[in-house]
Amino acid sequence: MPHHSNVLSVIKLKCPKCHEGDLFINKNTYKYKGFFDMPENCTKCNQDFQIETGFYLGAMYSSYAITIIINVTVFLILSLFLEYNIGLFLTIDLFILLLTMPYVFKISRAIWLAIMIQYDPKAVAKHEQKA
Repeated sequence: MPHHSNVLSVIKLKCPKCHEGDLFINKNTYKYKGFFDMPENCTKCNQDFQIETGFYLGAMYSSYAITIIINVTVFLILSLFLEYNIGLFLTIDLFILLLTMPYVFKISRAIWLAIMIQYDPKAVAKHEQKA
């Protein structure tokens, strides 16, 4: 597979080390059965996804940043195209946040992993060689 950017692997919820394996068992973001389930290791390069207890608490920082970006975007759109109304803003913002929450959860974990794990273009080949 040709190399692509870390940003693309995060958006596609792929392993940050090889950019090929899936980060989540349930690929459908809006199917709630098994929503939080991640494999123990990457199926392509064997990268450990259960790094240490509490590792994913750091994903809250990226989740917070994404939520702020969503809030500011909703605010700007309402301010620029409609007369600003706090009730309308809160209603639309709540709806959009609830709608995007599952994806924000998953992408926050992907961002946190991508920050902590370096891309290795030979990761899959190294794993296959060991097996």
